[in-house]
Amino acid sequence: MTINEMRKLHNISAVIVCFFPEIEIFRNCLDSLSDQIRTIYLVDNTPGGYRELKREAFKYKNVKIMYLYNNYGIAYAQNVGIKKALENNTEYILISDQDTVYPPDFVEKMLHCFEKDKVAAAGPLFIDAHTGKVQFFIKKGLIGFKKIYPRSGKHDVLQLIASGTIINAKFIPEIGLMKEELFIDWVDMEWYWRAVKKGYKIIGNADVVVVHRLGDKIKKLGYRFFYIKSSLRYYYITRNCVYLSLRCSSLDAIFKIGLFLRSFRYILGFSIFIEPHFKNLKYTLKGFYHGIIGKLGKLDEKH
Repeated sequence: MTINEMRKLHNISAVIVCFFPEIEIFRNCLDSLSDQIRTIYLVDNTPGGYRELKREAFKYKNVKIMYLYNNYGIAYAQNVGIKKALENNTEYILISDQDTVYPPDFVEKMLHCFEKDKVAAAGPLFIDAHTGKVQFFIKKGLIGFKKIYPRSGKHDVLQLIASGTIINAKFIPEIGLMKEELFIDWVDMEWYWRAVKKGYKIIGNADVVVVHRLGDKIKKLGYRFFYIKSSLRYYYITRNCVYLSLRCSSLDAIFKIGLFLRSFRYILGFSIFIEPHFKNLKYTLKGFYHGIIGKLGKLDEKH
């Protein structure tokens, strides 16, 4: 490693949003990052605050906790951590889920992606911990989104999985922060699309592979895997998909049409193949309607 790379290694911060973390897995995440990151910001989105975080953070000199005492959504929580990292003049910011575990040379290898000009963010290739399958990157195709399955090399892509993505901090003022109104789901995608629209590059690094849980549980039907989430999450997935298909200025018309059609797949797939069927139908239909009328933010389930 060159002296310049070592300097960058020590000037990278991590933002990890916590929400009722499984302590053992969360500890593995911190262990894997503590020697690679200058400062780790834990932003606790757990209602009432997850007190065990203090006990875990005490073991690491470079971990700082910010309690929000409520669930304000992943976008808001990420922005809290990003702003704090920027205040401390970090050069790069790693965005991570609480259950992602990284290889010991992760940061060193990922920083090579930023040797190109105008690279706003870079992320690794993932293996789904549930299925053992290597995932894909998404590029712009001739008529919409295109999946690619590289096994090596660095690739210009349209979007990445948020966890494991390293953001070049100097470009954040122009690109902007995460869109908090989305609350959860599609937050990362919207940011990447915005960056690409402004002329920046997003790099998928297939030379770095990380094992990651893409969902809490899965259900296999034929050759398809369905990731099991709550009915509330299906609401946000559907709502934000519809909203972005109608109002996202970073995407061309053909991409918006593809997103809008995908929302019908969500309504049918989540309702037909995943229990509780009626509740999932209710929430996805509500999400579709709220996406149409542009009602964002946290869902008030009392109304």
